Amino acid sequence: MAFVLNLVALFAFFVKGVAGFGPALFLVPLWSLFLPLKTVVPATAFLLLVANLPMLFLVRRHLNPRRDLAAALPYAVGVVLGTRFLVALPEATLRRVLGVLLLAFAAWVLTRPRVPQKSPQLSLGERLRLAAVGFSGGFLVGMVGAGALPFLVYTPLRYPKDEARALFTAVFALGTLVWTASYLLFGLLGKEEAGLALLALPGTLAGLWLGNRAAGRLSPLGFARVVGVLLVIPGAKLTGLF
Repeated sequence: MAFVLNLVALFAFFVKGVAGFGPALFLVPLWSLFLPLKTVVPATAFLLLVANLPMLFLVRRHLNPRRDLAAALPYAVGVVLGTRFLVALPEATLRRVLGVLLLAFAAWVLTRPRVPQKSPQLSLGERLRLAAVGFSGGFLVGMVGAGALPFLVYTPLRYPKDEARALFTAVFALGTLVWTASYLLFGLLGKEEAGLALLALPGTLAGLWLGNRAAGRLSPLGFARVVGVLLVIPGAKLTGLF
């Protein structure tokens, strides 16, 4: 079990090291193939809380508090509301929702346009759009651990790679703090879930280190498409297609 957990964590956090997103998109669907979703999602939240601290240091030069907080604060609100759905909905429904989201993301990432070279002006309209993306991401992460998806639909059309990577990291750093606190509040995060997260910590740290070293050498568009293709299998499995 420990080997499988760390192998998945190694790849998931390699993706995060490269692009700033990714762990929950892999950890939740892959771990949930052999563990209950209501165990996996809180464990993932706790692991991400630990992992986001070194990521903030790595992207510090591209952080923008006005931009990042515009998405991070609504994200935190969405996390709390999404957690209520995780508590209330049956396991089978949660799995189907996650599966559909993963398949939709795979379809999007294979057809999306190229990453822009210049960031947009941080106008009121842009801050409102970031708030909408942040809230929807927080809601999805609280419910099924898929909070990166709304950001991946919006930010690649608006921000260059380094700016998007910093935005992801800043939002998820605050979000995972609220995410973990919500699960503690709802009684979803206990010794079993925390132990599961800590068991995967070696693979997590190794993945972050390798991903950060590779970040400047990989095409963000090509890498995201590989990620999308890899998510088709767990997405199809969770929706019951096979």
